[in-house]
Amino acid sequence: MNELKKYILIGITAIAIISLAISGYSLTGLFTKAFDKTLYPGEVYEENITVRNSYNLTVRFQKESVSSSYLTFDSNDTVVVLKDVSGNEVARSTGLVNGKTYFFLSSSVLDSIKSVSALNLGEYSDVVDQQFNISFSSTTAYITIKVRYKPSAITGYVIDELTGQAVEGVEVLAFANSANPNTDESITQNVTDTRGRYLLNFQLTGSKALDIYVKDFDVV
Repeated sequence: MNELKKYILIGITAIAIISLAISGYSLTGLFTKAFDKTLYPGEVYEENITVRNSYNLTVRFQKESVSSSYLTFDSNDTVVVLKDVSGNEVARSTGLVNGKTYFFLSSSVLDSIKSVSALNLGEYSDVVDQQFNISFSSTTAYITIKVRYKPSAITGYVIDELTGQAVEGVEVLAFANSANPNTDESITQNVTDTRGRYLLNFQLTGSKALDIYVKDFDVV
């Protein structure tokens, strides 16, 4: 019976030691050796320890439809805002050089960032609360923001030549340059409103030559 109690006591002690070890591990995380040194009596040894507590966070930009190259434009007005999971601002930077902006952040702050916004991007649309993946290279961390061009538009009024009055209900169509409007499909189209105004919207990835037609009317 005493022998059984002894084994039970040993088991309880082992469980307690394991629990303490697990608890200590969860609090301190992983251990990384800084250096090793054989120390002798009377010796005073000094060596600095360098840890990776901060990262150079580089925010860069790519076109949404292209993943192989980064944008390289300069801007004094672009604002980049980093936010945490609750939408609270963590850090902010103004201005881009060669399409990049930089932050120096601790690893804990870096881990808290969950979304990024970029405003005043020139010919590109604003980015609001975009999700991202962080990549690392030594002490540099990277966030890549995907952007698209701002929408383009052609607008104006259709006016009667003789009276100067706006004409409602005129169909205005945009075709690719040199397209045949009788056989080819229009890129976009619109009908003038009560004020005679038309609006043709485009989502372009580069410059595009267009031919604008009206249907069932002669143009002077």
